[in-house]
Amino acid sequence: MNKPRGLVIVHVDGLGHDYLLQALRQGQMPFAQYLIEHEGYEPLRYRCGLPSTTPFCQAGVLYGNNAEIPSFRWWDKESGVLVSFGGLSGFKQVEHKYFKNCEPLTRDGAAIATIFLGSAHPAYRVGYREHGRSLEGQNFSHRRVVRNWALNPIHLLDWLRRGLWQIWQANLQYWLTRWRGRPAAKMYVISDMLEEILMHQLTRFAAVQAMQENYPAIFVGFYAYDETAHAFGPDADYSFRILRHVDNTIRRIAAKRHSAREGARNYELVILSDHGQIETVPFERAYGRRFGEIVAEWLPTFEVEEHKGKRMTRRGPIDGHIVLCYSGGLAHLYWKDISWRLRHDEIQERFPGLIDKAAATPGIAFVLTREGTDNVITTEHFQVKFDGGRKLPRAARDLLARYDEPEIIARQLQKLNSFERSGDLILFGADTDHHQINFEDQVGGHGSLGGAQLFPFILAKREWKFDTANIADASDLYHPLKRLRDQLVK
Repeated sequence: MNKPRGLVIVHVDGLGHDYLLQALRQGQMPFAQYLIEHEGYEPLRYRCGLPSTTPFCQAGVLYGNNAEIPSFRWWDKESGVLVSFGGLSGFKQVEHKYFKNCEPLTRDGAAIATIFLGSAHPAYRVGYREHGRSLEGQNFSHRRVVRNWALNPIHLLDWLRRGLWQIWQANLQYWLTRWRGRPAAKMYVISDMLEEILMHQLTRFAAVQAMQENYPAIFVGFYAYDETAHAFGPDADYSFRILRHVDNTIRRIAAKRHSAREGARNYELVILSDHGQIETVPFERAYGRRFGEIVAEWLPTFEVEEHKGKRMTRRGPIDGHIVLCYSGGLAHLYWKDISWRLRHDEIQERFPGLIDKAAATPGIAFVLTREGTDNVITTEHFQVKFDGGRKLPRAARDLLARYDEPEIIARQLQKLNSFERSGDLILFGADTDHHQINFEDQVGGHGSLGGAQLFPFILAKREWKFDTANIADASDLYHPLKRLRDQLVK
């Protein structure tokens, strides 16, 4: 009798296709190389869409729907809340608006360390819940997993050994990087240590336990590379060494694919990333002050609040509040006291010349606004409109060709600009000296347009016939993965 089958999807956060190939050439991912050489896998590039952030991309892969997720953090005017992810997630306050009538990819399965978890823990902590009904007799709760992991003294010893080693290595690399005159993002060095010490090993254990408990579809996320690349850059030697550790974790999960136990599933394995990363330089480091401080000068009667960043308060009467939400090289500017998303012509009428000032600011590539069904791109030198129903104007084509095929970028911009929860102004960091301007304090970044941040990978068997050439958005990956899941899980 054929054994039941299942699917395990391993998500390696932030690893672009080009950097995957570089890691393979350097021998930093020997198990991934083994899969390619001996099990018929191939590393395929796909386009994640815009914004190139984990919430947008992971929602697309898990639910097939990433609408109204304009960034890693945004201001929800309707609810009056800052939506963000991570340790203090604000998404739970608005999650009732999302994923209605969507079938999760992990239906009846386990989602481990994902960022859309309902009542479970938010991102970057171990969180998992069953989507749909629970398996009979099973209780895959985070408390039970943590308890089972902690009761094994070998796990605790391994955690202590690896944790101390990671603290030493992260601090050593930080000071070596500073000594060599290269930048390092201190806060991400800390989060990198916490990622390894508090989450990575527990997440791996949870994935193996989910396989032992016969969950049909399992999605598990690992974030160590993305955190390290934010701290040191995606091309740093230390970032690649972290990939060897991630590769070893994948090997240990894959070792449990086939079990001799009666009734146990034989699992197939897919490895993918959600977006890539590129080398960046913080706006403040490049220009000596934060972008929010410049906005405060343009609008001297408004209070300006950055996320992440500063709050520029004013003395005396104020006319309103500006919220700036950053995600790498992408920034959303909101008029907090106005309950709807302002159109281009409304902004021009209320704040004459502001869009042109923003577009002419050093470090800004262009500003995107909306006027009816038109998308309006404003740069220092020109302004151009486009929509999906007309031929792309020459000026827009030439600008967007810097990033990818112009028509594809135009569709990605149009989708982002269609969201009611996008900023009244959407600003894109410029490229300078082979680095992109980043609105956050990061050495490596993503969220915007340009380079490897737009091109993640999927490592899948050739026999599954994944065709990624026409995938221009992470949500397009949902259907081929769902078909594979349905073929395996019957």
